[in-house]
Amino acid sequence: MRYLGVVEVAGSNPVVPTILLKLLKFKPKEGKIMFNENLHNQLEMFSVTHLLTLAFFVLIIVTLYLVRSKISGPKFEKWFRLALGSFLLIFETSYHIWVYSRGGYNIGMLPLLGFCALTNLLTIIALLANKPKMFNYLIYYAIIGAFFSLIFIDTTWAFPHFRFFHYFLEHFGFLIASLYYYFTKKLTIDFTNFKRATALLFVYNLGILVVDLIFQENWFYLLENPVAAISDFFGAPFYTILWILFITLFMVFLYFLLRGFRREKKSEAV
Repeated sequence: MRYLGVVEVAGSNPVVPTILLKLLKFKPKEGKIMFNENLHNQLEMFSVTHLLTLAFFVLIIVTLYLVRSKISGPKFEKWFRLALGSFLLIFETSYHIWVYSRGGYNIGMLPLLGFCALTNLLTIIALLANKPKMFNYLIYYAIIGAFFSLIFIDTTWAFPHFRFFHYFLEHFGFLIASLYYYFTKKLTIDFTNFKRATALLFVYNLGILVVDLIFQENWFYLLENPVAAISDFFGAPFYTILWILFITLFMVFLYFLLRGFRREKKSEAV
């Protein structure tokens, strides 16, 4: 979901290590196709590229489910979490360097302000630090974040630009991490975890709403819907109230869906 804000971070920090400063001074060559500025504003929602990308992701999810029994062992789990965690960390770091090199670094880059950025950060921590219990909560956030962000895309950088790959692979990355732990039954779907996850999300929504109002931004679509006609129809503040209610109800739907699917598979096994 949305990263960018309005307050730009200026200047450099003298305590930042020299190697990091060199990385931040990196400016990709515009002639390189992955950094070609002409690819900006070339991607449209529900375009052929968008739909093919979604179809490819669905194929991977189905494949992951079909081979779940073969990839549930401790050796594969360790390889999976370290490989995916490292990939997400490197990709996210590269994205921040790229934005900084273009002079667009601002307050909106802070992970706490972006729901998907925060979900991605927590997923990286859970994977690299081997904290599988975190996925008892992350499964809900990953599905919500990936669902809205991958369908109602918030980027216009077209394939094969670096930002295109970052946007889609980041959101799909934290989704596939949670689904792996769900498919291999390494996380618990119960009402206690659901209540905690919902309460945390509600508090987060209220906090982001305050920040949105202060900076006149739209993080987590709390002030304007991706389909602008919807928020225009309800108007403020009714749209914001209904949106938070909708997200809460969506959490409830996910809880019963995830729990019901697992119960159904158990009954089939019997």
